[in-house]
Amino acid sequence: MKMNSFAKIFRRKEHTDSSGPVIGEPTNVNHDIHVSKNKVTGQLEGLPTSWLKQISYQITEQEKCQNPGAVVDALKYYNYSMKKKEPESFKFITEEGIDEETADMENFMQSRDAHKSKDSDISDEEPQKKNLHHDDRYSRSDTVIVLPPAKPLNKDVSKGIAKLNLDDSPILRRKTDEFHPGDIDYIEELRRICNAGNPYNRFKKEFKDLGSGASGIVFVATDLETHNKVAIKSIDTTKQTRKELLVNEIKIMRDFKHKNLVNFLDAYLVQNDNLWVVMELLDGGPLTDVVTETIMKGGQIAAVCHEVLQAISYLHSKGIIHRDIKSDNVLLGMDGSVKVTDFGFCANIVGDEQRETMVGTPYWMAPEVVTRKKYGRKVDIWSLGIMAIEMIDGEPPYLKEPPLRALYLIAANGRPSVIRWNDLTDDLKDFIDNCLQVDVDKRATTAELLRHPFLKTRMELTTLIPLIKAAKKILQK
Repeated sequence: MKMNSFAKIFRRKEHTDSSGPVIGEPTNVNHDIHVSKNKVTGQLEGLPTSWLKQISYQITEQEKCQNPGAVVDALKYYNYSMKKKEPESFKFITEEGIDEETADMENFMQSRDAHKSKDSDISDEEPQKKNLHHDDRYSRSDTVIVLPPAKPLNKDVSKGIAKLNLDDSPILRRKTDEFHPGDIDYIEELRRICNAGNPYNRFKKEFKDLGSGASGIVFVATDLETHNKVAIKSIDTTKQTRKELLVNEIKIMRDFKHKNLVNFLDAYLVQNDNLWVVMELLDGGPLTDVVTETIMKGGQIAAVCHEVLQAISYLHSKGIIHRDIKSDNVLLGMDGSVKVTDFGFCANIVGDEQRETMVGTPYWMAPEVVTRKKYGRKVDIWSLGIMAIEMIDGEPPYLKEPPLRALYLIAANGRPSVIRWNDLTDDLKDFIDNCLQVDVDKRATTAELLRHPFLKTRMELTTLIPLIKAAKKILQK
């Protein structure tokens, strides 16, 4: 414990009555959150103030009374996910890891952080009423965060600032990156599992970046040995707070080879702190471009579902749950090939804030992820069903809703509606029904879906090529 902590606990306090006892600050306080429903008013009681602010303009009073459990589940998962969000977080998980995550969530509920929120800094003033169902802030393309108006400076402070001259300029404390002794071990482990060669002798960078973010950049390069184009993500390891994730992910990806996965090709540690991850390049872009800009036929939807199901089946056979199946994480080749991506830090690092809010994007999320009941590999089947709706309607259900409200609707309503339901064939309806069973035991497995009659209607993958080209032309890619 730091010295200032001791001083804080044992500091003497001034009292007008010298005979009064000196009481130290409480320690080991349990911040556990216990929420109950008032039997008379029907109101939820025991929610932290910051959580009440979150739901005050996102969930109606009637919804709070009708589904209090769904409200609490949504709040717990939302706040936990926002606190745990890291740009390099490893999204894949094993079924054993789910238990650890659930326990971690329960520990979070007993911590001081649970009483704070992503929105804790919002003004206490009553938020302006909004029509949440038609709020342009939550479009697919981007999300604008509106900040409260800045408070005017205190007059005394502003006078003091005016009197400052160069000699009075404050000396800024130099910041250094926090370093943990264990980082050396992980860097050594990275060096051991990476290719020891010089990537500059193997790859020639093209004048095309696929994206950039806080953790690095993704660029196109030509493999001088095979003459194939590849995607390389350059990762600044000094900005990774959990370097063990880099090690674990490379080890897992190195052993994954499947025709429907964006396969890992190699990794290099450049100048000790720059990690290059070399992946297959699919130049057709994400499935998202096709579903938002073109109308897909039933046979084309069946073809995509068939390919994605094979990837999911392979991952499940390895004991891995993807947790984030959606059109953004399905990449297309210009030959019509379909491959699943998003390997944690190797994911697209240019993401839509609305679609990249937390681990496992909420709009594609199965109810049990929020409720933590019977959470297992079938969450990927639910997400596939939502992605099928996305290919039908052009977007997933609830996309125009804020993430927290979307989580509530998923937990409260279970299966969403499909706008064009009456236009679908019986086989497609039944396929979606099998994917979107709220009862996990009734939801289909990958093996069952791969035998489903709907997939027998699939068209050739080459029929996707005109859609890919049309989307690229519209989006000027």
